[in-house]
Order: sequence, then C-alpha cells, then structure tokens
Amino acid sequence: MNKSKLLKRFRMLSRIMSNRGDITINLTGNRCYTDYNSITLPVGDLENPDYLELLEGAIDHEVGHLRWTDRTWTAKSYEKGAFFNAIRNGIEDIRMERMVCLEWPGAILNLSKMVTQGIKKGWFSKPTDSFPPSLLLQAVVVYYGRYKINDQVQLKEFCEIALALLTDCIGQKPVHDLILLLDTIPALRSNQHSYELTEQIIQLLKKIEFKPGDSQGNDSGDSQGDDSGDSQGDDSGDSQGDDSGDSQGNNSGDSQGQNSSVSQQVINFVNKCLNADESQLMADLHEQVNNELEKMADEVRSSNDMEQLIDFNAPLISKNDRGTVGTAELNLAKRLSTPISRELHKIIYGLDRKSVNFSKQGRTVEANRLAGVKAGNFNVFKSERITKAPTMAISVLVDRSSSMSAVEMNGANTSALAINLAIDKLKGVNSECIYYSAGDLYEAKCFKSTTKAVKDNFRVSSRGGTHTGLSLYSVIRRLSLRVEQKKVVFIITDGQASDLKYLEKSIEMSELLGIQIVCIGINTGMLYGFENQELLNIQTVEELPSILKQLIKNKLIA
Repeated sequence: MNKSKLLKRFRMLSRIMSNRGDITINLTGNRCYTDYNSITLPVGDLENPDYLELLEGAIDHEVGHLRWTDRTWTAKSYEKGAFFNAIRNGIEDIRMERMVCLEWPGAILNLSKMVTQGIKKGWFSKPTDSFPPSLLLQAVVVYYGRYKINDQVQLKEFCEIALALLTDCIGQKPVHDLILLLDTIPALRSNQHSYELTEQIIQLLKKIEFKPGDSQGNDSGDSQGDDSGDSQGDDSGDSQGDDSGDSQGNNSGDSQGQNSSVSQQVINFVNKCLNADESQLMADLHEQVNNELEKMADEVRSSNDMEQLIDFNAPLISKNDRGTVGTAELNLAKRLSTPISRELHKIIYGLDRKSVNFSKQGRTVEANRLAGVKAGNFNVFKSERITKAPTMAISVLVDRSSSMSAVEMNGANTSALAINLAIDKLKGVNSECIYYSAGDLYEAKCFKSTTKAVKDNFRVSSRGGTHTGLSLYSVIRRLSLRVEQKKVVFIITDGQASDLKYLEKSIEMSELLGIQIVCIGINTGMLYGFENQELLNIQTVEELPSILKQLIKNKLIA
C-alpha cells in the first residue's frame, strides 16, 4: 500500500471526521452504531471510491438525523404500523437532508453520490407494474421528494414512472392532491411535522372513492335535454316498447358493474397500502448503507492481499477512577514544573522562524547594502517575516498497570502532574492526561481543564494489564481531531506492553498522521515496541527537567 497516498486519504478523512456541533464522528472497527452523541462507522478499503462515497454520504445523513430528527416522533411513528412509518421516514429523510445541505453545502455532492450508490446497489429501483401498492406509493414519496425537492436528478426517470403507475391505480386527482402535500416538505421544520404530513397522506388515501357520475355526467344531461321531446312524441311507444328494457337493463348494468369494479380496485389498493408489512416496502436507507459499510469492512478484514491499518476497537474513556487512590508528590511536581516549563518554552518557541529578504523597493533601507548600489545591486530594501511557532496539543499517556510498583506509580503520577503543570504555563499549548491498563481509560485531565483544578486526579494506583497499543490508538484518534497544528504524545511506562501487535499499528498510524511520540521510561532500560523511538529513562522524578530538554528538542525539531 502506497503510504503517501494512504496519508492523503487519512488527512481527507480527518476533515470528514471533524466535529460538527457537539457530534463526533469515529472511524474504527467494523460495525456501524450511534450513541446519539457520536457516530461510529467501520473502517473499509481507503482506496475504494465506493466505500469512500458511502462513508461520506452516511456521515452527512447520520449527522443530520442526530441534529434535526426528534426520536420521540420516530417512536410514535413505529406504533402506527410499517406503512405509516415508511412514509414518515421517507419524508423525514428528505426534510432532514435538505437541512443538512442548507448548513453544509458540501453535503449536496456527498448525499447525491450516496443516492447513485443506492441505485447501483438496487436500494432505489425502477418502479414496475408488479410493485405492491405500498411499495409503489412509497416510491412516489421518496423519488418525488428526492428529485423535485432535493435536486437528486438521477431519480427523475424513477419518479416519472412511479407517478404514471400510481395514476393508473388510483386516478389523476388523488395523485395531484398527493403531490400538493409533498410540495409542503420544504416548509416542514421538525420530525413532528413529517409525522403530521404523513397523517394527511393517510387521510387522503382513505377518502379516495370512485364517483360514477363523474364519467357520465355530461352525456346524461345532453340526452335528456335534446332528445327527450322527440323520443317521447314520435317514437315513445316503439322506444318504450321495443328498446327501453334493453337500453336500461344492459347499459346501466354494464356501467354500474364497471364503476363498481373500478371502485373496488381503488379500495383494494388503499387497503393493501395500509396493511402492508415490511416485506412489501422499501428498506430503510440508513440500514442499507450501514449494512453495506459493514460488509465492506468485513471484506477488507478477511482479505489476505491488503494490509489493514486499523482492525481494533479503542477502549472507552471514563472520568471516574472507581475510587482507586495512589500517591503523587504535589509540592515536588509544582517545583519541577517551572524548570520543565522553561525548557519546553525554549524548545517550542524556538520553532519561530525569521526570514529576511532584500528587494528593489520597500520601506526600510539596509544601510550596509548601500555600498553595492554603484556595482548595480539595487536590492537594498529590507523586509522581515516571522512565522510563529505552531499551536500544539499534547496527550500524556500514563501506564497504571500492575507491573508498575507503588514507587514507580508515585514517580509516574508526579511526572505526569509536573509535565501538565508546566504545559499550562505555555501559550498556545494544550494538554490532557490519560491513564491506561487493560480496561477503560481514565481521564485525569481533559484539554479544557487546568491541571491545578484537577490535581487530586493524579493520585492513581496500579492495577490490570498493559494495553499500550490500544490505548495509544485511542489517544492518537483523539489528537487527530484536534485543531492544533502540531500533536505530541508523552508515554510514561515501565515498558512491559502486552499488545505489541496493536502497538506496532498504532505507531505506524502516528507516523502517517504526523503525531510524534516521546517515551519516558520509569526505571527501565528498554521500552518494548518502541525500539525505534528515542527513550528518556528516569530513575527519580528530579531527573526529569535536566534530561527532558535534549529529547524533546530532538523530537520536535527532527
């Protein structure tokens, strides 16, 4: 797999995955789900355009539901039966996607590509006269709304066919009335309004009836007005005697029978709609897309000819440490934070760049260059440009596994506290502190809080295994969504990782995303899995400021 091309894909996906409001997009594992605050989508083949188109469309569609679809009315809709909910869902998808496109115009293309994928995969199919009534009416709602209201023109032909077929089944006027209702979708402002519009459509169906007078009203009037006198005067005897019986008996009987037959067909059509089950309806687009993405992810995972970069699920992050209490030397951490901050300040702000240029015009003359004018060198005007050091996000990842002794855990806690206190003093640099073992991660400090406000959270005790790889992946994923220009992970550990396979993949991912790793070993001569990383090994916390400078300088400037 070409790494430069893969990196380009990752950078693109990082933009796709960025937060929108308070909704987070996660790309991990091989399953689709939402907790109604975030959306998790599976990792497929990043080189497959079909996967990427579905992924981008799914993100915009699902974000739209979380932002604009009230689940209360979805639940009420389910209670009304499969047909009612299918119509309501089709209307809500159209309304919601329209809101998405108004807020994020780039979603227009993403959602259109998703529809094209849906046509290719048969989720949206061309209507035929073999369609069940419920499916035909649902097709009119979905295809008309997506084509006419959301400008998804690839559904134009399907829409026109569906309208013609429905007109044949229930007549022109009911179809016209249905279209008038669907044309109100742009004015809908909530899922409740989608629910109420569905109720209007159901009422419209129930009121459809065939009126015999409509087809013969003009003819009956003419026959009575123009011909009644002649009929009665000249031929009344013959007419009544010879033909009246045949005329009234045959014609009226045929007409009434035909009218009754047509009326019954409409009644049957409506009843079949109202009593339809899910097998007679179009499958939910949300489920179709999710199932396809999961299928694609499974295909990649089972493929032998493609290396899968991410094939594991990240641990969850908890703010509750379940009452475990360790030790940390607060006063020592405060004292060490000043020299640590000083070293970090010199290195981080040493990334400022100053460039000097000379030209033939400008505002500031460099006197030392005036002597060259006689020789034809007129570039005497000086201009300077200073590029500020990039903003930075730092995650401090601390091993709290059972292999860490009480003394080592105290050193890790104090070191993590000192580093975070030091970072708090640096403008443009933000930090978090995460503790890990073999279970959920513990967030001692988030990016938004100050270290001083949560200092007691650093009194962590050791327990459990050492899932360094999985934990590093969680931190890398979080950092990739940060807005800061530069991202660094500090890992504090005794070096005994138990998931080396995942650690290798996480390190590769960090390299692809440009996230740098600084390793701090606690009483260890080697960090397993980090053989190619520079190691800062400390025996006591007091050593941290004196040897931090060179390591961080090498990592940040290299």
